[in-house]
Amino acid sequence: MDTMKRKAAAAALLLLAVFAFCRMEAAKVPQLIRTQPPEVGKAGERFYYDSSMNPYFPQFAPYHKTDDGYVTGNCTWYAWGRACELAGEKLPHTFTGDAGSWWEQNQKEKWYPYGKKPKRGAIACYETHAAVVEQEKPLMVSESGWQVDLKKTKIQFNCGRPWRTEGEIRGYIYVGD
Repeated sequence: MDTMKRKAAAAALLLLAVFAFCRMEAAKVPQLIRTQPPEVGKAGERFYYDSSMNPYFPQFAPYHKTDDGYVTGNCTWYAWGRACELAGEKLPHTFTGDAGSWWEQNQKEKWYPYGKKPKRGAIACYETHAAVVEQEKPLMVSESGWQVDLKKTKIQFNCGRPWRTEGEIRGYIYVGD
């Protein structure tokens, strides 16, 4: 009888360990492709609208107008938020400056691995823009601020083919690795 109790206890502990492991692994599974801009009160919103998570909020979040007339909800605010959303947490190193500086800054600081091949969750770096890879083949990105909306009616959001050609992408920063 004592042996059966030990076996039952061992089986219960094993089931508990498997359950805990599965929950931890499920938390790491990337979220679905974001096909809509982030909204306050919706899933993932803290990565975009919480200044302790997103250093580009509120300065670069919807719908701030800068001195040069660019209405934001821009690419840095979105790309950073989406990268954190996919990671499920705030990333440890924060880029400074506009999107055009992220590629060189990351190479210099060696914060995240980088390369020339798209990978889900990577930040696609352009000369003056950043987007997030949602799918590798065919290349699909999600991005914000790819055009200006002076009426401030909505976030200028795109999910699909990059707004510029793939050849204009300088490289990818693999923030999830």
